[in-house]
Parts: sequence; structure tokens; C-alpha cells
Amino acid sequence: MKQVQIEKQERLLKYFYFSRWMAVLPLLFMIVPVIVMSFKGVLSQDIMIAGGVIGLLIGSLFARQKKEYWDVVIRSLCDPTGLLVFGLFLIVGIYGKLLTAAHLAEGIIWLSSLIDVGPALFALFIYVVCSVLGTAMGTSLGIVVIMTPVLFPAAVAVGVHPVLAAGAILSGAATGDHFAPVSDTTIISSSTQRYKFKTGSAGIGEVVRARMIYTIPAFAVACLLYLFAGGLTAQAPIQDVAGIMGDANPLGLIMIIPMFIVVITAIYGRTVFEALTYGILAGLLIGIVSGLITLEQLVYIENTNVKGIIVEGATSNLDTIVMIVLMMGAYGVLREYGLLDSLISSLKGSWGNTPRNTELTMFGIGWLLNFLLIGLVARITVVAGPIFNELGQSHNIHPTRRANILDGVANSFSFVVPWHIWPLIMIMTINPLVEIYPYLSVPAPIDFFTATFYPLVIWLVMLISIISGFGRKFEKEAN
Repeated sequence: MKQVQIEKQERLLKYFYFSRWMAVLPLLFMIVPVIVMSFKGVLSQDIMIAGGVIGLLIGSLFARQKKEYWDVVIRSLCDPTGLLVFGLFLIVGIYGKLLTAAHLAEGIIWLSSLIDVGPALFALFIYVVCSVLGTAMGTSLGIVVIMTPVLFPAAVAVGVHPVLAAGAILSGAATGDHFAPVSDTTIISSSTQRYKFKTGSAGIGEVVRARMIYTIPAFAVACLLYLFAGGLTAQAPIQDVAGIMGDANPLGLIMIIPMFIVVITAIYGRTVFEALTYGILAGLLIGIVSGLITLEQLVYIENTNVKGIIVEGATSNLDTIVMIVLMMGAYGVLREYGLLDSLISSLKGSWGNTPRNTELTMFGIGWLLNFLLIGLVARITVVAGPIFNELGQSHNIHPTRRANILDGVANSFSFVVPWHIWPLIMIMTINPLVEIYPYLSVPAPIDFFTATFYPLVIWLVMLISIISGFGRKFEKEAN
């Protein structure tokens, strides 16, 4: 083993000027600018993409063998993980755009207008509704932007404490992002965890099915907490909810059928590609027959630009796709030249001497990235995924277990730390509502830590499962 490490170090010195650490430059140029600029309020994915390209270029300047370096980069850019994500996100974009255009959110809003209950049940209702819609759409940002302007004023009007109402919406967005087979974190966490004794990565349906032993208890506890906190912090009602809800389209509620088709199909072992195909076809059929969408909305030309559900959906995730592919390139350089192996060996030697300690190390890395990447959940899974994969394989920890630890910890403190993007996005979404509804108050960033329950509960559930060994599964060596 020591001889192998010596050979790798000699190889690194042979292929890079100055130091073997030049191989880490592409990754640093992707991550460091994101961390620095995020604290200045700049959250664009373009920074990570540009940093990745520049990092690969600068890394080549320090490579002694330029051709071999670029061969490594090209092979890494074509990594099966990146290509899997590429295909999935193209299809997921169409699926999400279809549900949005067919007014699923309005259907949920209409349903909420029928709920005539007290603050405790309404707080619970908000959380459950946002969780369901988040599971359907696979986007936490979409839930925050779509549901906050309607549900937040309505909740405060019936007596839900403003902090709890905001926390319930954000918590539901986090829950949906964690539950959804079509969310970016589910796709990335699954596809980055590869089998050791056979080809391929963890199947998304398999991962979603396996995570229920963690997510269902966490969801149930969060529901109880919102029910209890809603009654404990209840305020006097202000006005009728129906006046705030407006003319929401109740027919949009039938678009929840494609969501159930996708979720159930994926859970029962079909590939997520097949599940999404059925969901999109069902959504198109239901949407067109019901009149929620028209054929013209699918593809049309506007001022020489091609638009529509299919076109805009297919291209909506291109930034994320490019970011992930470039990250695979940066990690490929680390892996090919041995630095990733050195990092994994160091972690295994210090903390990874048992499966439990290895999982705790993985958990700690993911939790640290929660703070460093200021709540950018998908990027946490992108950065940590290959590290989890290498660490977990050293003890034959099953890819589904690794994927669920990664996704669970990524969806935890990311949503509740005061200086992260999610409390700030919630505040930015609520601020304009105060002018329309003067009775509203804007929560402080620190308030979300005390009212966004699901991320905190899932963090605790995953930690307990690691310490106790609950749900731990090992990959069996092929015969």
C-alpha cells in the first residue's frame, strides 16, 4: 500500500510543475469563487461554470504533459455520472414546466382556500401542501416563490405566527426537495454513488424507496411540531382567508395525478427516465383534455424565438448540467493523478477505520459543506458526492445508503443557517407583501432556525441512524 502511494506521488511530481497540489487547481477555481461571491450576495451558477473552465485551463499550464492532461479532462467530462445527470435534467425540466403551466400550484392554492380551521391545523396544512407540491415539482425555490405570496398572508390572517408560517413554507420546500425522485439533489446524490462490485450507480427509485425509513419518521415529527407550535404561538385572526386567495383555478389540482404516477413508478423499481416519460405523457393528456394547456403552448414562435413548455423546459436546467459536468472534469483530474485517493486514504486513516466512523466522516464532510456553500444544496451534493463514493466503497457501504446520507445531510442546515440563501430568499419574497398586507411582519434571518423543522429533524434522524447502525446496508461482493 505504501509503495502504491509513493508511486502515485512520484507520478504527480512527474506530471505537474512545482507541486502535486497543482492537480487541485481546477476544483479550487470552481468552489472558492462561489464561496467568496456568495457572501457578497452573488448566487449565480455562472460563477461556478466560469470558474470551472478557467480552472481547467490554468491547471493545464502546470501540467508537464499537456496532451495527457487534456485526455484526462475529456474522459472525465464524459463520466457516466455527468452524462446520466445531463439526460435526466433535460427531461425533468419539461416535467416541471408542464406542471407549472398547467396550474398545479393554483389548484393547491384553491384547496387551501377551502380550509376553514384554526392556526394549529393551518400551520400543519401549509407544511403538508408545500411538501406535496415540492415532491411534485422537485424544486424548493419554485415552492418558495409560488406559495409564499399566497399562503403566508393567508396563514397570518387566520392567526398563524408569521415566523411559523414562513418556516412551514420553507420546511415544506425542503421536504419536497428531499422526497422528490426528480429533484436535483436526489438525482445527483444517486448518480454519484457507484457500485463497487458491478457497473452502474444507485438507482433513483431504489434510493427513494430506501430513504423512506428516514424521511417518513422525519416528516411525521415535523407535522407534529407544526401542529403543536401552531397552537402554542397562535395569534388573533385578522381577516377572511378567501379574500387573500383570489381566483385560483381549482382544475389545476388534477395535475397532481402525473406527480403520483412519477413517484409511484419510481418507487416500484422503474427507472426515473421511464417514470418521467409516463408522468409527462399523462400530464400532457390530462392538461390538453381538461383545457389547462393548449397544443400551441407546447411549442410556439415569439419574435423569432422558439418558446413553449417543451423548449423552455428542456433548456431550463442547462446551467446546472454544465456545472455538474465541469465538476466531474475537476474531480477527474484529482482522481486520475491520485490526489483524491490521498485525501480518502487520509480520512480513512484518521476517522474511517469502521463503517460507523466512515459514515460519521461522510456526515461531517456534508455538514461542513452546508456552511461553506451557504445553502446551495445541489452544489453540496456535487462537491461531496465523489468523496462519499470513495469513502463508502472502502467499507462496501451500499450506494443507496451513501446516497441517502449525502442527500439527508445536504437538505439539513442548508435551509436554516441565518446567512444562507434560503432565509434571505424567504425574506426577499415576503418584503413586497408587506405593502399589500400591512398586518404582515417580516421574520428575521435567525427566526428560521427555530421554525423550519424538517431540515433539523432529518439531520438528527440521519445522525441517529449512523450512530445506531439503523438502515446500514452493505454491498455484497459479486460471485
